[in-house]
Amino acid sequence: MKKTLWIVVLFMLVYLTGCSNLGISKQDNTDYKQMYQEVLKDQAPLIKDITFKTLDGKVIEEDGGWYFLDKQVKIIITLEGDCQYVDLYITPTGSQTYKEQKLIEEIDTQQNVAEYIWVVPDYTHDHFQIIAYNKDVGRKSDIYNVVSKK
Repeated sequence: MKKTLWIVVLFMLVYLTGCSNLGISKQDNTDYKQMYQEVLKDQAPLIKDITFKTLDGKVIEEDGGWYFLDKQVKIIITLEGDCQYVDLYITPTGSQTYKEQKLIEEIDTQQNVAEYIWVVPDYTHDHFQIIAYNKDVGRKSDIYNVVSKK
């Protein structure tokens, strides 16, 4: 009898605990979509595309994992989200060269597009990468292998 009584009491406690939900009520009017939109405003922008073009507008295609660049190229960066500016970097190829990374330029964006005409240094054989910033939060791009045509 005592065991049965304890089982019934235990069952009732579990049942009552499971049915009472103090965190969410039917009167909760929280606009989670708006909260999500607010959180997105502080996220780093997405880097949708980076394109290298000749000055006459021809797209430079990747060839064997490398982009062979003329003396001057136009870099077009397409972004999504809030982005104030983009940093362009090159890093020499080889192992343990990260400390030799150099800032090419910091450019402003216009309507989620950043454009820059780069005068490619002679004997460039580097990794190209960008960082797109929303306030103080940045997102790095993939690495693009670039070589200057001689």
